[in-house]
Amino acid sequence: MSMKLLRKEQWLVLWCFSASLLLSNCGGAGPECDSLDTRNSVVKIVSDDKNNALVNYAAKNSSSVAAMVGDVKSDTEKLAMWEKAKQGAIYKLDETILMNSRNRSAQEVTCSGLLSVTVADTTAEKEVEFRVKQTVDGKIIVSIKPFLF
Repeated sequence: MSMKLLRKEQWLVLWCFSASLLLSNCGGAGPECDSLDTRNSVVKIVSDDKNNALVNYAAKNSSSVAAMVGDVKSDTEKLAMWEKAKQGAIYKLDETILMNSRNRSAQEVTCSGLLSVTVADTTAEKEVEFRVKQTVDGKIIVSIKPFLF
């Protein structure tokens, strides 16, 4: 066997080892910031909290909601209109999600992204930080860092 052929084989083995090491350290193993399930979970967590500061801000700053509420005399009806406007809010997590850190041993990533909520004619935006953790049995748990607005 010539020396040239041996070097080619060594290079091929080294390349294959490097590629497999690279693929095992990234790719599908572990939680991801930008998966569809993660994105949906972040939006659901915030939208399920009817008293979140983001939707309250958008509702209070909406001129069309203020006009509807202004025509109502009863405080109970006003409150019901505010609640209905907030229930109709549309949430969206921006396309760009950043991974802030990855803890491979804990199977956890921390991420951030711009979340917007639209209530009638007003849109409010806030950067949200969230954590995605993969449990031993493969389940994904998403939690959001509380934020002020």
